[in-house]
Amino acid sequence: MSDKKLALIVEDEAHIGSLIETNLQLEGYRTAICTTALEAMDFVKSQSVDIILLDVMLPDGSGIDVCRRVKMIRNNLPVLMLSALGQSSDRIKGLKAGADDYLPKPFELEELLLRVNNLTGRYTSDITDSAQVVTLGQCTINFDDLTITRDEDIHRLTNNGALFLKYIVEHRGEVISRQAILDEVWGFDRYPNSRTIDNFITTFRKYIEVVPSAPNIITTVRGVGYRIN
Repeated sequence: MSDKKLALIVEDEAHIGSLIETNLQLEGYRTAICTTALEAMDFVKSQSVDIILLDVMLPDGSGIDVCRRVKMIRNNLPVLMLSALGQSSDRIKGLKAGADDYLPKPFELEELLLRVNNLTGRYTSDITDSAQVVTLGQCTINFDDLTITRDEDIHRLTNNGALFLKYIVEHRGEVISRQAILDEVWGFDRYPNSRTIDNFITTFRKYIEVVPSAPNIITTVRGVGYRIN
């Protein structure tokens, strides 16, 4: 079996799909192309895919719906969404559906390849190779199966959620800025602003803190960011 990563390109415009495929192959990836949402879902269910490059506008449906369904099947499968819809609201829709990155068309091939390498490299090095079980407040975080458990309640983590928790666990006792978390977990320009971090903090406080409205594990340092105690 080849040790090359398999990239699934979901794109109904043949010339774009072919161009992406050629460059990914030159970069050392195995590739497959699907032109519809149905083909893509069938492929993901039957093949061991390492990353999906997913167009938003498909002839039989929305790539956003495909992304949402893919994440239900394989939550840790990186998805890079590609779309001519480049408005902030469109990016947010894709990211809310579980996409790990969003690249508006037209794009530079070099940037595309950098983002693909970043996503496939990140999930290997940051999660798989350093998998472990740690305790934070009232919760047990399992980076092997991407879950966070409190009492008998088990919640699945997104990849970015796992990377976020791993980052703050590794920086316990430190004051961490919102921008530092954005840069470390999502990379530059992947989210519209640092409010994303505040939303993540609010969510995980519900899991971790005894009283989420009066936190003592993830505390706010006004004007700077957060401290993990």
